[in-house]
Amino acid sequence: MIIFQALVLGAVQGLTEFLPVSSSAHLIIVPSLLGWDKQPLVFDTTLHLATALALVIYFFNDLKKILSALFSDYYSSKLVFNKYSSEGKLGIYILIGTIPAGVVGLLFGNLIENSFREITGTITFLAVGTFLLLLAEKYYSKKNGKVLGEKLNFAKSLFIGFFQSLALLPGISRSGATISSGMFSGLSREEAARFSFLLSVPVVIMAAMFKILSSSQDFNQAFLPEILAGFVSSIIFSLIAIKFLMSFVKKNKLYIFAVYRILLIIVLLFL
Repeated sequence: MIIFQALVLGAVQGLTEFLPVSSSAHLIIVPSLLGWDKQPLVFDTTLHLATALALVIYFFNDLKKILSALFSDYYSSKLVFNKYSSEGKLGIYILIGTIPAGVVGLLFGNLIENSFREITGTITFLAVGTFLLLLAEKYYSKKNGKVLGEKLNFAKSLFIGFFQSLALLPGISRSGATISSGMFSGLSREEAARFSFLLSVPVVIMAAMFKILSSSQDFNQAFLPEILAGFVSSIIFSLIAIKFLMSFVKKNKLYIFAVYRILLIIVLLFL
């Protein structure tokens, strides 16, 4: 791997991790189409760390409020959930929504990693993820009048969390699946995107920590320039992607991403 490849893959990871187009699919497709060797696991870990850090940076104030509310609500209300503030409830819903992805990742992560990394599987799951986006837009009907923490409940959090677990399949897209399921649950596009990103914070951080443990023995100081280049590229483009999508969903539908995914499927089928 050379620094140019590291910069490109970092940009691909940063942009596609948060746009509903599937980062795992693009990290399989781009090297395959360009004839690049598979990147070492430690490099993949670096990209995940960068995306996790980007999430924390962008949503730092939100996360600070949520954590503060969780602690203050617990000490003032203990386990009387109805007395929690909206931000405290949102924190609980994020924790609940993280459970499905954590369980599925621990039980089936290695199986999925080893079974669905080929282009054929990626095309299939790109189609499934595209169908979810189109279905979400077709039946979209937001419920007004409440803040995010009051619109959600335990069942909706688990429902959205289940769709987040599907993102282990290359092509589905974590943001695409969770935004779609959020829209199915009566959230506005902007609320669904915000909850999608907040919900991904624990999962992305846990995935990064797991990959650190898995790849610590593979670290080679000779790859340090490429690792740093990929890290910087990924965090910059992650922040760009998050800001763009949060702005985009305020006034626009998600059809453009479905069209992009369809075009990508067509190109892959021809190639």
